Amino acid sequence: MRSKAEVQTDSKKITKFDLFIAWLRWCLVVEVPVSFDRMQALGFCYSINKILRKVYKDQPEELQQAMRRHARMFNTNADWGSVIHGIIISLEEQRASGNKDVSEEMMESLKIGLMGPLAGIGDSVDQGIVMTIPLAIFVPMALNGSIVAAFVPSLIYMAWAYGFSWFLFNRGYNLGKNSVLSILQSGAIKKVIDIASIVGLFMIGCLSAAYVKFETILSYSSEAEIIQVQELIDNMIPNLLPFALVMGIYYFIIKKGPKYLQIILFVMVFAILLTLIGVI
Repeated sequence: MRSKAEVQTDSKKITKFDLFIAWLRWCLVVEVPVSFDRMQALGFCYSINKILRKVYKDQPEELQQAMRRHARMFNTNADWGSVIHGIIISLEEQRASGNKDVSEEMMESLKIGLMGPLAGIGDSVDQGIVMTIPLAIFVPMALNGSIVAAFVPSLIYMAWAYGFSWFLFNRGYNLGKNSVLSILQSGAIKKVIDIASIVGLFMIGCLSAAYVKFETILSYSSEAEIIQVQELIDNMIPNLLPFALVMGIYYFIIKKGPKYLQIILFVMVFAILLTLIGVI
């Protein structure tokens, strides 16, 4: 009589190459077939299409059901959400091998339950940290004439995005439905996020001070000399006006939400008015 481990080994039909092709397909088409009713669902289906055909090659009805259930609405962060693909592939392989505990409802619930939190974490880390820090480091170099520095932030982001998504894709497949819980409960990602968030805040402050230009041309006479208000402010608190402007925009976002078009229009009108009355 064969052991349970031997039975599980025999049920493994998916190779590392199959996973790589599925991951590559996801990277290539994730945002191509997006629609308002299904979002990334068609890209998800295309990603795992060959794997589904492989595991259900002798079960045409199950294959049709699998394609239907994965064509339903799906939307998450393209990098962090790739762990869901690995989990679903693992569960579909188990279901095709006769595991009755893997139901359609289980897979649908996992996708719905995970795509939101992973999108939130992924968007915050990718756009708020991974993109911000390299820009803060290399943009000044590019402004000083370094052509290479202009491309380095994009290369760093691409290396992170593809490398981390491939890691999560495999992690999801190897650990199945418990993978995300195992990763999040380990505490390692939280530590990385906390450290990177602190560094990211420093970088955002540096970017604001370096690239937000807000100076006044006001001046007044004091006995025999003319005193520039901007020089007076810089002697007391350098970059006070850019800081005040950034904090004002931040306060607006906290109170009113990320209404970026309104912010842009307000800043433009504010700058024009201050220019017309001779303040800046």
